[in-house]
Amino acid sequence: MKDTNPHATNGFSLVELLIAVFILAFGLLAAAQVLTMALGLDVLARSKSTTALAAKNELERLADLYRRNPGSEELTIGTHQAEELTEIRNPVTQNVLYRYKITWFVSAIPDPRPEIDPNGRIISVRAAPMPAESEEIPVSYKNKAITLNAVIAEEP
Repeated sequence: MKDTNPHATNGFSLVELLIAVFILAFGLLAAAQVLTMALGLDVLARSKSTTALAAKNELERLADLYRRNPGSEELTIGTHQAEELTEIRNPVTQNVLYRYKITWFVSAIPDPRPEIDPNGRIISVRAAPMPAESEEIPVSYKNKAITLNAVIAEEP
């Protein structure tokens, strides 16, 4: 039987439409929050990998220096610091993306046997983020300091 009421419709009421819009808006806000968090974590992962790269490059430089000149002043026991900040640049625009202060600590290889003098060093390289020239304080989510350790010794 057909409804003969001329005012009856088969569509949605205003209340149903408002509830649907509310549910859609709530879902979109949740998705936007997840995307914002994902972008922040992507920036953190990228900056941590470049920090590790900066520390690794310095560690490799010191290892090469040890192979060429074990008595170098940069390899004496104690704490040392790079004279200039290490910069990671955008390869296209050459803008500075990250700046690091590189420090390293050199210590002797401990050996409990007094008659043995191991020829080598333990080196801990630390790369710490520094603010860009336009920033006063580094943004905390952008970067964290990374320390890499290695034992460098002469080959037998």
